[in-house]
Amino acid sequence: MATATAERMPEPERLELRVPLFESAIGALEDEQRHVVLDLGVVRSGTVSLLNGRRCRLDVMAITAGAGSGLDRLEPEAFSALVQAALPPAGEERVDLVLCWNLFNYLSTDQIGITVAALAPRCRPGARLHALIEYSARTMPATPLSFSPAGPGTLDAVVADDEPVPAPRYGARDLEQCMPGFTHERTMLLGGGMQEYLFRRQQD
Repeated sequence: MATATAERMPEPERLELRVPLFESAIGALEDEQRHVVLDLGVVRSGTVSLLNGRRCRLDVMAITAGAGSGLDRLEPEAFSALVQAALPPAGEERVDLVLCWNLFNYLSTDQIGITVAALAPRCRPGARLHALIEYSARTMPATPLSFSPAGPGTLDAVVADDEPVPAPRYGARDLEQCMPGFTHERTMLLGGGMQEYLFRRQQD
């Protein structure tokens, strides 16, 4: 009797990015001082592994829940409440590095401003903020890619299999104008039409 064999599901498409600015930001945490990293996504094993062995505390502020499915359409008051609820306890230590991943692509400039205004008082002067921005492509996945470090200078993500949505294609000036307390430091063009940005916290 013939036996049925299940069809093998195709392997999900993966995206790998070389991220020199991310690598330099992580490299700045290698001294003997204690550092605080604030992750605006979810806990990723790659991030934990990358920081393992460094004198770092990793705080997670998962405001990405719902991103790509109406988050950008929330009223300012509702979005601000969401941000405040997601903030981890402040403690006495100030943040040295904020990892935004690709979140800003899914927020309006007003929402980026609300988010950064909540973060700025938590950051020490000179702290850095790293973000990945869709730059050349006119569309992007409706569901944000979940990037995870595969090494100090490499990020890996599974490409979402859903309908694309328009990409805002923010430039450095667009972002700096809506990020109180931060100035643009460096930009790097990456493969796949993305750019990575580093912003630096101004002096108090």
